Amino acid sequence: MREIRTSPARTLLCYAQDNRGLGHINRTLTIVRQVLAAYPSFVAYVVTKSRLTNNFILPRRCDFIKLPTRLTPETSQQTAEEEEEAAIRHFRSIRGRILREAALGLSPELVLVDHEPLGSKGEFREGLYALKAQCPTTKFVCGLRDIMDDAGAIRAQWQELRVYEAFEKLYDGIAVYGSPRLYDVAQAYAIPTSVQPKLHYCGYIVRELPATAAGLVREQHGLPRNGPLVVATVGSGYDGYPVLEAARAAVERLRARFPGLLTLLVTGPFMPPEQQALLQTRVTDWCRVLSHADNFQLVAAADAVVSMGGYNSVCEALAVARPLVIVPRATHKIEQQIRAETLAAHGLARSVHPSELSGESLAEALVWALGCDRHAHGRLVHELIPSFDGAARLTDYLSQWLAPPAGEAPVGEERELVFKKC
Repeated sequence: MREIRTSPARTLLCYAQDNRGLGHINRTLTIVRQVLAAYPSFVAYVVTKSRLTNNFILPRRCDFIKLPTRLTPETSQQTAEEEEEAAIRHFRSIRGRILREAALGLSPELVLVDHEPLGSKGEFREGLYALKAQCPTTKFVCGLRDIMDDAGAIRAQWQELRVYEAFEKLYDGIAVYGSPRLYDVAQAYAIPTSVQPKLHYCGYIVRELPATAAGLVREQHGLPRNGPLVVATVGSGYDGYPVLEAARAAVERLRARFPGLLTLLVTGPFMPPEQQALLQTRVTDWCRVLSHADNFQLVAAADAVVSMGGYNSVCEALAVARPLVIVPRATHKIEQQIRAETLAAHGLARSVHPSELSGESLAEALVWALGCDRHAHGRLVHELIPSFDGAARLTDYLSQWLAPPAGEAPVGEERELVFKKC
């Protein structure tokens, strides 16, 4: 009897904590594509809570591990605050057990944890430390956006969750998806001096631009080939309706000043259906509404962009040097506001605070965007951010731990076992 066995797969395990958004998974998959292209003997698993895993095209040799989110029936009565918190903690413990078993079962060669160094509210802590104990050769890298939230809030959260201890004892590297010229992570988040040698700025991570001509993009969406185009996007869209309605009103105001002005509004998959339907009632020959689209492709075809202040949305507009008006998300977290103000201070964008959002205020900011000298704006972007190849730079950084071990069989080589008949 003969049994054919291929070389064992080397495994990359990624944790992307998306719940209602799209940015973390988009960024993680961009990284995974780069790593798998560079290392054909690797496979990758991406662990996430996101409900949108079926909406992404996975690269070959990559799969999702879906973590459960807590669901409640429509008929359920509102529970007391302490009961609600207990239910949340219960589901966090379920996810923690799944994470632990997945990590120990896969025994990955490298773990890349996105944004939350120990998982959301520490849910991956036990799994990470258990894996380090079981597989001491596994390498651990934390990937951080440059701007995460108010610096004081991040420091307090990291102290509470013992993240600084994890940086010291668990992680081999800390990759920053940004530039110290725009935001100094070590200073902002009080990275200890002993940990700073592990810190590596990879630059901004942007996926590969789809190669479609701007005129064809307009044609695909029923817009004239000529006339300036404003693209407005709101990420996953669950709270983006006010931004898109203000963008529509702003473009309507500006059509006399900018003849032939057009707009595309992208709602995102999580915008409530009734809000999407309301926007659809306002479609005209100069305004189109899309529930989903390749936003990067649309942004590259635009003359000006309106977006919320998410990392991916902002980076894609900057990567193609499109003048950008940012309306940061209004929540208890101020990450998007900090990003908008930082870019505005460098002349790369205009910011409209959500409390001041209206068709009039957005129109005023769009006058700047539509009147920008495209070449001068592009030069300014390039001076401050020379490249957007962060995924490639990150892959180079990871190579110190992913280099093929001595004696590894060439990719595709088959090993043959021969058994004698009894």
